[in-house]
Amino acid sequence: MAKVKHIVMFKLDGDNAVVAKAAADFKAAIEALPGKIPGLQSAEVGIEASGNAGNWTLVLTAVLDNMDSVSTYAVHPDHLDCVKIIKPLIAHRACVDYSC
Repeated sequence: MAKVKHIVMFKLDGDNAVVAKAAADFKAAIEALPGKIPGLQSAEVGIEASGNAGNWTLVLTAVLDNMDSVSTYAVHPDHLDCVKIIKPLIAHRACVDYSC
């Protein structure tokens, strides 16, 4: 069975310092999840560094065992705690899940 790559981009809106702190906190929290959530093999968060106004703020790339693992991950309390860090700042979200 193929693994699934879960890629999510977030555009955060708000005070620059608040956005920067939330992005850093989100990155640390998400990257600590592998080993805590069944089926989550890896997770990496990239934070926009170029300063281009049109760019998205964050990109999350995770590898999971299968699509069922994506569903488990989506509702897992540890994942939901991570989402709470940035939820008030999310202006836009885009996601793609694909077999790899």
